[in-house]
Amino acid sequence: MSEFKFTRRSLMKWGGVSSGAPLVAAAFGSRAFAQDLGPGNLYVGDVAGRDAERLYTGHPIVGGGQMEIRLNQSIYTDDPHELEVAQRMRPFDPLSWYEEWNRVAQINEEIAQGYEEKGLNVSANRFYLRASRFHRLSIVYQEDTDDTMMAGYNKFREFFDKAYQMVPAPFERVTINVDGNQLGGYFRKPGGPEGTRFPTVIAYQGADSLAENTILGAGGYTSRGMAYLVVDLPGQGAPKRLQNLYMPPDTERLVSPLIDYLETRSDVDSDRIGLRGVSMGGYSAPRAASGDSRIKAVWTTAGSHDVLSDLFEFYTPIQDRVRWIIGADDLADARRKLKDYTVEHVAKNIECPMLIGYGRTDRIMDPEGAYRLYQAAVNSDRQMWSGAGHPHHEEKSGGPKALRLPTDQDWAAVQLGAVTQANV
Repeated sequence: MSEFKFTRRSLMKWGGVSSGAPLVAAAFGSRAFAQDLGPGNLYVGDVAGRDAERLYTGHPIVGGGQMEIRLNQSIYTDDPHELEVAQRMRPFDPLSWYEEWNRVAQINEEIAQGYEEKGLNVSANRFYLRASRFHRLSIVYQEDTDDTMMAGYNKFREFFDKAYQMVPAPFERVTINVDGNQLGGYFRKPGGPEGTRFPTVIAYQGADSLAENTILGAGGYTSRGMAYLVVDLPGQGAPKRLQNLYMPPDTERLVSPLIDYLETRSDVDSDRIGLRGVSMGGYSAPRAASGDSRIKAVWTTAGSHDVLSDLFEFYTPIQDRVRWIIGADDLADARRKLKDYTVEHVAKNIECPMLIGYGRTDRIMDPEGAYRLYQAAVNSDRQMWSGAGHPHHEEKSGGPKALRLPTDQDWAAVQLGAVTQANV
């Protein structure tokens, strides 16, 4: 894989920046360059994989010597409270992380209450959402046994709900029976004539995702004519914290009931359902697509072939969180259980188009896992997408935010036949 490393200059010299580089296409098959995804995408189809020299591998330390980069807040932000956290907190200190985010959460809570008392509901909504987001940040990396975990999670939910008592919500709350459990989530759709059936995206979240945050980020899809469904599934959000439900290896078991539900809705075109996988969902979404042919397209940021090697062993600071997500007793038990969290023998069953994202210098999910997924999914019209791993690690390590293109949203719109909706 490392033999195929090309510069932008050399690709342009050949006349094929994102879709027509004949040498690479010959080496990896024409499917690697199935489609030009727009002028901003210089490296769509790039299958060069890991950039070891920039990855801070830290060999021979197990896991590549990755530090706990998540427990750091960059000064590169225009949000005054995020900047305060960056200036005040002790980097990589869980207690300091909690205290500083909790402090700014309380500030925003007081501001929101002041606006609510004066009947200024739009402003109250804004600051309740900020309070909710900061409470979520305060506990997002806390150990499951930490006393702050549930208190912070309940505050996060309380102020999210409070925000949408102030103004109408842009989403619908739904409850779906998944694997015998009633799970809550959110459905959001574009505007359109009565009776319109929309192509629909199901979001499969990552290790630290929560449905409330995810649904608020769905606008890039609804503005392109797609509806959006997100449910906290076993191993995530409320099911993990309130119901002790853990993520199984066969994630198709969790996604198929979501499709069953969408098929009952009169505003969903059940022949145009796609599945988006984010972070750890970069394993879960392809695995689910291998077991349910009703999924017409699947795309990932940080695609993964198996959780054990691509995440658990690659980024050691997340090991205890993964243990919690899958319901293992300890790290040794987690390592045993994770042997089943792989697409090795099922990826060949994925027959829908797939966009496999990865980051060359991703320090959380091993980019080589995305390439192994690409190699295994031999019956999918698949395509690699460089620069789509965990970009926030660069920001948290001190650098400015990189430009993040809407590649996945545009690709999904094309694959699902969505009609772009202006001003939605």
